[in-house]
Amino acid sequence: MKDAPKNRPLIIGMIAGEASGDVLGAELIGSLKARYPDAQFVGIGGPKMCAQGFDSWFPMDKLSVMGFFEVLKHLLELLRIRKSVIARFLDLKPDVFIGVDAPDFNFKVESELKKHHITTVHYVGPSVWAWREKRLKKIHHSVDGVLVLFPFEPPFYHRYHIPVKFVGHPLASQFPEYPDTLGARAALNISSEIPVTAIFPGSRMSEIERMAGIYIQSAKLLSEIYPNMLFVIPCVHDKARARIQKAVTDFGRGVTVRLVDGQSRQVLEACDQALVTSGTATLESALMKKPLVLAIKVHPVSYWIMKRLATTRWIGLPNILANESLVSELIQEEATPHKIAIQMGRLIMDTKLRAKQIQAFEAQYTALKQNASERAADAVIEWATLSRQRHDAN
Repeated sequence: MKDAPKNRPLIIGMIAGEASGDVLGAELIGSLKARYPDAQFVGIGGPKMCAQGFDSWFPMDKLSVMGFFEVLKHLLELLRIRKSVIARFLDLKPDVFIGVDAPDFNFKVESELKKHHITTVHYVGPSVWAWREKRLKKIHHSVDGVLVLFPFEPPFYHRYHIPVKFVGHPLASQFPEYPDTLGARAALNISSEIPVTAIFPGSRMSEIERMAGIYIQSAKLLSEIYPNMLFVIPCVHDKARARIQKAVTDFGRGVTVRLVDGQSRQVLEACDQALVTSGTATLESALMKKPLVLAIKVHPVSYWIMKRLATTRWIGLPNILANESLVSELIQEEATPHKIAIQMGRLIMDTKLRAKQIQAFEAQYTALKQNASERAADAVIEWATLSRQRHDAN
């Protein structure tokens, strides 16, 4: 990728579909711009990418649609946008296209561009390690390379002869090597003398609706053993706060609960241990080196489908990374107030279990903190150069 064709600046196409992809895309643009200051970045991106000089053809929130029925409702518009960007990319002929996550949208774009000899890279491999590994048969024909965030992922891609690079997880760079628990408590006006349990009931209202009451009932049971325990719950927005407050009113009499607007990272840093719904929060807890218990209920139909498609024994990333049952996972009928309280009580009391978790989390932090955007930029340049050499040879 040393010289762009026709003496024009390097053109790099990108599509990100949600906030996390916007962050990844912006960091990658920064790393690529350091190597190619005159490069142009075009496609679909969010405010962080645009702040780096990215030219977004459509608002990113047009792609930020979650859930089967929501996607169905916006399907015609999504198909129109995808058809439009494919046509524009084929006309523009960028030197490389990078699809940032958003696999349902991006793999079709990548497949069409690759047919026309445009180098295609997908950043953030889909969770084939968790379910539907056979998707890689189709992905093989869509991309020149995949950038993955976890060290256990490359062997899945090797089985399908897909070029792959582990680049590390960008979240790891956002967490301190040594959490400042006392500093976080001071910022939140929490005493350094009391035990603190953080509760993370999820970011989606469907999760909060299912888990808020169960978590507060668990806290009630724990408070009978630890009467001076403070339970701190970060709320993602006003609607979430109102629903959690209702659970506190209904089930939390006598329990010391504090609701915080946002500040989830600071709450995590301030706590002694965490009760977490599955998702990114489990990885964040591990990166902050905080012992945790995972508990979740999902819709019965979703659980039935997941059980039949799952390819891993665990749902929590700390366990998947450790390849063992490091963290207690209480799922569906196991996620009762009584069982959660038992596992949280064990986590509070068992110093060996706490030490084992923390030691594993420190190793995971080190493994994932790899300067992801720099490694990703190196891989993009390598694959684009190889792809061009192959096309020139033919």
